[in-house]
Amino acid sequence: MQEKEERMKQSRNAFAWVGMMLLISLPLLSGCGEGGGDKIEQAEKHFKLGAQYFEEEQMEDALRELRKAVELNPQHADARYHLGSLYHVLKAYSRALKEYEELLRINPNYPKVHTAFANLYYERGLMAWSRAVKRDQIAYWLPDTTRKLPFEDKDGLVALKQEYLNKINVDSADGETYSKLSQAYFILAGDEYEMAVKADPKDTTAQLYLGMTYSEQGYPHKAWAQYEVIKEFDPNAAELLNTILEQKEREEKDIEEAKKKGS
Repeated sequence: MQEKEERMKQSRNAFAWVGMMLLISLPLLSGCGEGGGDKIEQAEKHFKLGAQYFEEEQMEDALRELRKAVELNPQHADARYHLGSLYHVLKAYSRALKEYEELLRINPNYPKVHTAFANLYYERGLMAWSRAVKRDQIAYWLPDTTRKLPFEDKDGLVALKQEYLNKINVDSADGETYSKLSQAYFILAGDEYEMAVKADPKDTTAQLYLGMTYSEQGYPHKAWAQYEVIKEFDPNAAELLNTILEQKEREEKDIEEAKKKGS
C-alpha cells in the first residue's frame, strides 16, 4: 500500500489549504457583544492583536491575546471563533470543540461555524482511520458500508463516539474500534458540512470537504455529485477533489486485488 502516505499527505495539504482560506475569508466583525465600557473595548483590542498574531503564526502570543479577549467579553463571537480555530491548529481538539459550541450558543448564525465544527470532525476521522489501517490495512482501508453504526440521532451518535473513545483508552490496539470511530467522526462531519452548504452554497471549504467526507464514508456517487457542484463555481477546488477521488478509486482496486490474493 505505497499510496497510503501520498493519500494522507494530499488530504492534509488540502485541509491546510482550505483551513487557511477559511480564516482569511472570514470578515472580522468588530464590536461583537452587548453593552459598552472599558472591558468591551479592551476585549476588542486583544482580539485584533490576537487575530494578527494568528495570521503571522505567532501561536503563543495569539493564544494569550485571544484568551484575554474572551475573558473580558465572553460574548465576543469573533474571538471565540479564532480561539477555537487556534486550538484546532494546536490539536487541542476538546478545547476547540468547547469554543465552537460556545460560539454556536452566542450566535447560531455565525458565518462558517458549521464548517469549523465539520473540519474538526473530519480531521479526527482521518486520524482514527489512519490508526485503524496501521493495525490492519486490508481490513480497514475501505469503510464497511454493509454495517451501519447503531444510533438513532445526533445525541446517540455523540454517545457512541465517546463509547469508542473509551474502548480505545482501554485497548489502543483495537483496529475495529478505530475504524468505527472514524466513521462516527465522518458522519458528524458530513452533517455539519451539509448544514454549512445549506447556509452558503458557495462555501468552497464545506462543498469540497463534503465530497471528501462522502468518499471516506464509502459513497462515491455522492462524492462525484459534489465534484459537479463545485465545478460550477470553483474549478480549482473541483480539480483537487477530482484528484483525491480518482486516487481513492485506485486504492479500492488495490485493496480488492490484495483481498483476492489473500483468499
